[in-house]
Amino acid sequence: MAVLASAMTNVFASSDAAWEALYARTEKACLKKSNLNDPQVVGERIVFGKHILYRVEGIYPQAHMQGKKGSVYCLHPYPKGRPEIADVP
Repeated sequence: MAVLASAMTNVFASSDAAWEALYARTEKACLKKSNLNDPQVVGERIVFGKHILYRVEGIYPQAHMQGKKGSVYCLHPYPKGRPEIADVP
């Protein structure tokens, strides 16, 4: 029984390095998708069942925004998928 339980744990477990690589990849995609200048993730990421939520802040690139700071949420499905952006109210 112990052998079976051990084998099942190894099937579902992911290494810390794999999770960090996933976080780095999704964070990079969110920073790019934000379309903000000098984007940075602020606060902690929030991990849902199959999504990661980031808050990204930066400078709006549009000339009419006159260099105002902006903030967006980025919801990124994982392990694959494309991030979605929503303005922070």
